[in-house]
Amino acid sequence: MTSFSINTNATAMAALRTLSLTQSALSHTQRQVETGLKVAEPKDNPASFTIAQAMRGDISAMDAIEEGLTFGQATVSMANAGALQISNIVIDINQKVTQAFNDGLDVTVLQEEVDALLAQITAVVGSSVFNGVNLIDGVSADLDVLTGLGGVTQTIAAQDLRLATLGLVGLDLTNPATALAAVDAAEVIIGDVITTLGTAANRLDSQAEFTQLLTDKLKEGLGILVDANLAEASAELQALQTKEQLGIQSLSIANSRPQSILQLFQ
Repeated sequence: MTSFSINTNATAMAALRTLSLTQSALSHTQRQVETGLKVAEPKDNPASFTIAQAMRGDISAMDAIEEGLTFGQATVSMANAGALQISNIVIDINQKVTQAFNDGLDVTVLQEEVDALLAQITAVVGSSVFNGVNLIDGVSADLDVLTGLGGVTQTIAAQDLRLATLGLVGLDLTNPATALAAVDAAEVIIGDVITTLGTAANRLDSQAEFTQLLTDKLKEGLGILVDANLAEASAELQALQTKEQLGIQSLSIANSRPQSILQLFQ
């Protein structure tokens, strides 16, 4: 038998509980739609949120690694450009030295041209700088490039393309045979430097591609872990909004029931 009481309205309390649960779910779903995240804060899913934060930390670290690799690539690229330019200059010097073997040519003029080319080599070495780092001046230290998590680095060995190292200081065309031997030896040194820098550049390029791949995979994994399915959330939002309206109506009906007791006293 249904009892009537104005002090305790069990039906209204049940309707209120149901409405509160619906509104809580509605708020959660609405937040998913607004943020695009199903795990936006620890209370949504503590375990997933903790994992997601660790992944975000790794992604930030990978961004720093990419910046380091970009700097390394630019520095090595500058050194490569300088080494290639010096190689071309030495080829021109080789031509002048070879011409010195010809009788009838003014060696003095050829010597002036060679001296100008040697000065150009010095200028190229001094200007092959990126952000204060020069890998071919024989003075700067080796370059350590950050390539992995945990401080993993790749060392790019500094090179020396100064005239003294190349054996071209005071190159004298009055003895073309000796001068040509010096130029040939310099070309070998330059070739070794170009090979070393080219290999380093390839390694950095490969590492940069791999780092980008790792970053993309981390971001994909993070998305799977925390991103909301907006199509599903949108459908659920509409359903909960309808459920909320019905809950409000149900609570209104339950609240009006005690008033029916007044009819018993008429």
